[in-house]
Amino acid sequence: MGGLKALVAVLALALAGCSAARADAPAEPQGQWVQVTPEAVRLDGRLFEATCSHAAGTDPAYRFWFRRGTADGVVVFFDGGGACWDDVTCAIPRRREAERDDDGFYKAELIPTDNPNRFNGIFDLNNPRNPVRDWSFVYVPYCTGDVHSGSNTAHYTDPDTGEPHTIEHRGADNFRVVLKWMKDNFPQPSQILVAGSSAGAYGASTHYSRIRAAFPRGRALMLGDAGQGVMTQTFLDQRNTSWRFALPREVFARNTPVTPELDIVGRLAARYPNDRFAQYTTAHDITQSSFYALMGAENACVAWTDAMVVGLERRQHIPNFRSYLAAGETHAILRTSRFYTETSGGVALSDWLMAALRPDGTGWDNEACQNCMIRPTRCVY
Repeated sequence: MGGLKALVAVLALALAGCSAARADAPAEPQGQWVQVTPEAVRLDGRLFEATCSHAAGTDPAYRFWFRRGTADGVVVFFDGGGACWDDVTCAIPRRREAERDDDGFYKAELIPTDNPNRFNGIFDLNNPRNPVRDWSFVYVPYCTGDVHSGSNTAHYTDPDTGEPHTIEHRGADNFRVVLKWMKDNFPQPSQILVAGSSAGAYGASTHYSRIRAAFPRGRALMLGDAGQGVMTQTFLDQRNTSWRFALPREVFARNTPVTPELDIVGRLAARYPNDRFAQYTTAHDITQSSFYALMGAENACVAWTDAMVVGLERRQHIPNFRSYLAAGETHAILRTSRFYTETSGGVALSDWLMAALRPDGTGWDNEACQNCMIRPTRCVY
């Protein structure tokens, strides 16, 4: 295990990192966060039970949070927390007792910080600069190692001990349970924001079409924070098998080849031309480039930035897409106070999101930092 822990240190993985309620939505105090333990649901002839990863020594119980706002808008937020897809990455989970966010490749169970009462950014409901402070929220925690996109029991072997183990990659199944609860407990909103940070950014794109099918009325925006989709073919092939990953069927044909060039966000924007799509990232995001190295990319910290810029430039030709490219190498912003102080793109990020949510989109443009493409720290991978 020593070699694997050294790899964690070298790559500096920074995993993104009240009252209880049953699934039938009690009469909650308006404006307060309520935790929900969802019940199993039968959908399309199959039983779905929400669960965490079942990694050894972890608690498999899954819960999510919601808050009833005063405005006629709903935020669906997918949280982050790393990923695993092979014997090496799945052998090092992050457990509840971990002292740091980078103690493990993926969050394997719910942890005390999975509590929106502790968040800042768009979760700061007292900040007048928060464009969604009065909205209702559904916060979707993450503990399955599959960027909210798995539907499989995967079998792995610990490379140090040779011991077999299984991981429940059930992120996609978990959200189907959450979405059923949402349909039963929320009226059709006039506006919806589907957002996610890190692994949650991929959850937002994976489930966007399902959310829109459930809530088709009103205006909608998808915002991916620190999840640019820069991946290798080796990773994609392994991921598709380990997670039983499936592209959104409302957007892609059944046998669509999954390659690094496949642009899920771009295809979503084309499929929903009246909705808006956005991405935020720093120019040298250390976590995204570290995972790119784990996927087998050469010169990953430079190659990731190059590929990220190419992807953004390609999407910027889509009329209903915008991006915000910030300076630096920090990872994820929507849950942090930096959401209000980030201005390296030329405008405050909080103002940029506010513009994206306006009916006419006035002031919502592609924004990018200037003179920021030289990496601030030395590449070591």
